[in-house]
Amino acid sequence: MLTDNTIYLRDNFPLLYNGIEDKDNKIKDIYISVEDTKDKNKTLQIKDKEGQSIYLHSKYNPIREAQAIINKFKEKENIDENTHIIFYGLGLGYHIDLFIKEYPDVDFSLYEPSVEIFNYFLENRNLKDYSRGNLKSIQCEYNNQILEEFLIKIIKKTDKRILIIDLPIYGKVFPEEYNKFFTRFKEIIKGTRSSIHTNLAFQKRWIINSMKNLKEVLNTPNILIEKKGQFKGKPAILVAAGPSLNEEIENIRYIKENGLAYIFSVGSAINTLIHNNIYPDALTSYDPKVGNQKVIEIVKDKDIKEIPIIFGSSIGYETIENYPSDMYHMITSQDTVSNYFLRNKDNENIGLVQDAPSIAVVTLQLLYTLGFNCVILVGQNLAFRGKERHSEGISYSKEVSEEEMEKGIWIKDVYDNEILTNEGFNRMRHQMEYYIKHLPNIEVINTTKGGAHIEGTKFIELKEIINHNLKERVVEENWLDGNNTNYDKEYLELQLKKMDRAYENALKINKEYNNILRKIEKAINNRNFKQAENLYIKLDKQLRKVEGNDFYKTFTLPMNRVQYKILADSIDSLNEVKEPYEKGLKIVGSFRGFISVCVNDINMIEPIYEEMKESINQYVKKSRGD
Repeated sequence: MLTDNTIYLRDNFPLLYNGIEDKDNKIKDIYISVEDTKDKNKTLQIKDKEGQSIYLHSKYNPIREAQAIINKFKEKENIDENTHIIFYGLGLGYHIDLFIKEYPDVDFSLYEPSVEIFNYFLENRNLKDYSRGNLKSIQCEYNNQILEEFLIKIIKKTDKRILIIDLPIYGKVFPEEYNKFFTRFKEIIKGTRSSIHTNLAFQKRWIINSMKNLKEVLNTPNILIEKKGQFKGKPAILVAAGPSLNEEIENIRYIKENGLAYIFSVGSAINTLIHNNIYPDALTSYDPKVGNQKVIEIVKDKDIKEIPIIFGSSIGYETIENYPSDMYHMITSQDTVSNYFLRNKDNENIGLVQDAPSIAVVTLQLLYTLGFNCVILVGQNLAFRGKERHSEGISYSKEVSEEEMEKGIWIKDVYDNEILTNEGFNRMRHQMEYYIKHLPNIEVINTTKGGAHIEGTKFIELKEIINHNLKERVVEENWLDGNNTNYDKEYLELQLKKMDRAYENALKINKEYNNILRKIEKAINNRNFKQAENLYIKLDKQLRKVEGNDFYKTFTLPMNRVQYKILADSIDSLNEVKEPYEKGLKIVGSFRGFISVCVNDINMIEPIYEEMKESINQYVKKSRGD
């Protein structure tokens, strides 16, 4: 390794430096040697344990070969300053040198799957030459965790379009590593996009719902506290609205009539069950959307008083308005409001369920907390059956379109056959598998005929389970009876007073924040860049005040989590802008855009906040008998 590279890695990437120095991280099954090329450059010859050899670069003209790689890439992709390039497979760096020469202002990162080749790269290229440009990260796969960490860091830290330039020969030399890299890259990109899309779609609704629902939370039992562990040794049926539910209606009716298991309806399944005159022991719901009220509209329209609802505290508030039967709540991880205001009288954890892409996954967490040792999945298709998406009796269900079929993903079903699903169902399946794996001492049986295979479950037909496992009545009458949860009233009052002070302080922070932005604008327009730099420090301190303010932390920041993340992730790149006027404009634009949406939301939720305060005060007065 060049001395300069030793110093550079040790100072800037100490973990990488130590990792490649460890002799145990070397691959033992290949032998690499340097050879001169016809045009007096160098290439690497790689031999495997069978003696087969392959050249990493052309034996004749590696620079011309590298230029061809760059030219081919340019034909496919538009490269500009909003691009971040990942070089996968460094070789001896010919293609990297050519790219940097042509695109000196484009950000790039380096990734090498082989420690041996990385060492040859470091012997032939000086990293200082790259660091003077736009090198953002460098990594070598010296252990199995490196790939995941590298991709997550790059994808989450940049708001630019990420493109990969690979040395094509790596697909032959390191096929397993090569395929894994591109597969994980696509998966993480999809997951990140899905997360951003979900946050953008629901970030405001989660908080508004939680504020408006606090009244119902205060006046209903917290099932995670009141019934925790009370159903040990009991089976539960988790009924979803997949097409296969139609085939199990009579089996579910038999289970219900004989009390053989507790039946929980999730999502739209309640429509199919009521359509067939079956009332589950409870329905669960948590979706924050306005349209979620349609899911249980049938219960309200028929004024059914025998089906209690267990709702997530960030559920669309319209869903639980005027619900005709008993209600029970569970605090969701998206509900920062309840988590701020509520504490159990005994100072115990108020319990919460993690948000998930599917109510079935949330309900699985609930059933585990209640103590059920066996959960039986019914209608959990998580895939298409022909053009069917849902079971019968769901008026708002639509057939699967031709376009959806064409974009479908092939996965294994319970019979080990190929079946089509979509990205949404597939995410739900992965989440279900995650919780099954991490929830100990719970058996999950999948009875869904023709449904997706769910790792961690075993497939048994429901009729067979009835014949062999569900032989005696276990359901108790009035199984959910209990008092409302005794939340700590003194703590609630204290938190409300603190929040009122935080609200007043938030208004002052906003005023000073905007005042600093105006001063920065004036300073850069007057070309007083030294003053602007001092004001950047003040602006950063003001942002820290925003982050530390209870009103912001509980309401405003969660309502703007995407915008806040974009601002936080952009701060490093803003500080790297060299031209001072451009830097000032970008800082003002980014920080003003963020504070503007926050101020708008504070104004928008002010009447909801007052309404929530009234609910808290009424609850406290009622508990005192005032």
